[in-house]
Amino acid sequence: MKRLRKLLASLGVVLIMGMAFSGCEKDDSWKKWTQEQMAIDKDGQIIYCVTDSFDKNYYDLEELTGMAVQEAAQYNGEHKKGDSTPVTIAEIAKIDESGNVVRVVYQFDGYESYTGFVGTKLYYGTLEEAIRQKLIFTGSELYGASGTITLDEATKEKMKTRHVLVTDAKTLISLPYDAQYYSHDVKMLENGTADTTGCEDAAVILLKK
Repeated sequence: MKRLRKLLASLGVVLIMGMAFSGCEKDDSWKKWTQEQMAIDKDGQIIYCVTDSFDKNYYDLEELTGMAVQEAAQYNGEHKKGDSTPVTIAEIAKIDESGNVVRVVYQFDGYESYTGFVGTKLYYGTLEEAIRQKLIFTGSELYGASGTITLDEATKEKMKTRHVLVTDAKTLISLPYDAQYYSHDVKMLENGTADTTGCEDAAVILLKK
């Protein structure tokens, strides 16, 4: 959100209804999103949507598009490794009839690119690696429909290959697998989406796989 507002802060005038870019062909559920939200797939790729008001007469969608593309290109030039592209812009468009809301959708090749580009901590990988990186500590308590678990040595060893998400992002997150245990202030919605908007500290979500 801060990144989009920074781009909006320096705009001028000419309107087009929207621009679509390459990427995100595998899952287009983001086309229905009207607020900040992200989705992580089983390969760890991330689709991230940000929205903001676009109600100033000097706002220019074409100029916003150019600035966003340039910013992504600069990041890719500095961080691209091998054939993978760290960040791709999937869409920049107005999403309401009044034209007063703009949506920018990014696709990242992994959590490190998301963290580097957006500036918000996010980890997606095994519990064992999260513990090695000191993102989760022994004794942490997680909650779920089946009760509470404490990440003692035995539990960590048993679940070390499970995927876990750790993030400071305050948003809605579509997960690649069902969540089983999570921080006390994470809200799990009926469709399996995790709501971390009310989390005071980093959200931890331990998945079933």
